[in-house]
Order: sequence, then C-alpha cells, then structure tokens
Amino acid sequence: MFDRTQPGRGSIVDPGFIDDLRQCHFVLQSARKPTSFTCLHGDFPFSFYSYKIPEYREDHEFDLSTNVAGQSIAIRVGQLGVIFVNDGGFQMHVGSTGPFELAGRELSEIQFREVAARVHYKAALRDATHFYLTVENEERIQVDQLHVKSFSGYLPASDELRIFRDWDEAELSYAMSAYMRVDRSMIFDEETHACRTTLLRPPNNSA
Repeated sequence: MFDRTQPGRGSIVDPGFIDDLRQCHFVLQSARKPTSFTCLHGDFPFSFYSYKIPEYREDHEFDLSTNVAGQSIAIRVGQLGVIFVNDGGFQMHVGSTGPFELAGRELSEIQFREVAARVHYKAALRDATHFYLTVENEERIQVDQLHVKSFSGYLPASDELRIFRDWDEAELSYAMSAYMRVDRSMIFDEETHACRTTLLRPPNNSA
C-alpha cells in the first residue's frame, strides 16, 4: 500500500506490474534447485553480459543501476561488471555480445556505465513477451519457452513481429545522462541529434 493508514490511496505500483515480474521470480528459483531451460533464442531465458573493469577508484568498488520498467540490472563489484535483463533472451538474440560487441572485454568505470545505460534503454524499448510452461517437482525445475507475443503486432509491410520499439538517440541521451551521472549537454550533440560515446566504435542504433 502507498499509505497503510489510508488504503484508499492504493498501492505503490500497479498490481499488473508485480504480475509481470512473476517469471523473473521463477527463474531466480534456479539458484535453489537444479533447473533445465528450453529456450527459443539461446541457452537461457534472459540476456546476460559480463565485463572486466581492471581499474577503478578505491571509493568506487561497488556500482549498481537498474531499469525497473525494462527489468534490467547492472552490477559492478570490483573488477567484475555484469548486466542482466529479464527479457527471455531478446537482447542477446539481436546482439549476443551486447552494445558495440564488447561483452567480455576490458572497460573503464565510465564505459561500463555507458554500456549499462544502452542495455537499460534497449530493455525499456522491448515490445514483446514470451509465453512459458514451467514445471517443478521435489527434485528439479523445468522452464520451457513456448512462443513470442508482440504487444503491437507486426512491423509495417512485414511478416516479422515487432520486438523492440524504434531506437531514439534523444531518448537515449537522457538515460545515458542519468546512468553515467553526467550532464546531458556532454552526451547529446544537438546538431547531429546523436549521442557521443566513450566506447571503442561509432554508435550503432541496433546495439
């Protein structure tokens, strides 16, 4: 409840949003019991990227960022940075090594924050979901992806389902500003309407 003394004010978040996290909670149960996955896009029903951050400030040993709507989380502990997206594997399907194909590579602190910002933003653009069949007994859990449903249907003049909404550099700039903790004017070029990058290759809108 938003205020337990005033039930009429409703809940902190819409009950439907909590229901959307049901599959994420179920996948997390694989930590307590042997679990088998049968997936449409890869080995696991989520996207996961890891990075090496060999140099960081001593007072910045831990870093955390999330996108609740996109169901993504980025964590850096010392020299290890990881990003998880509860998306059924959609991001890894379109980019198995993440933005700029940097998964597994060495990054600086600020570069890891930029990669996280781009993954978080992509997670928020997701416009589809999976249907699952999940079975649990005393010994193990089985999770099967059955099919994909797009919230907005097919791409125009195509028989391909829309999985992500269109990438927008201006929208991205606000995400990068927040996650990288720098002023947006340092990120977004008003003349070219493109985001500047700390990464190794020019921006790729499909990243």
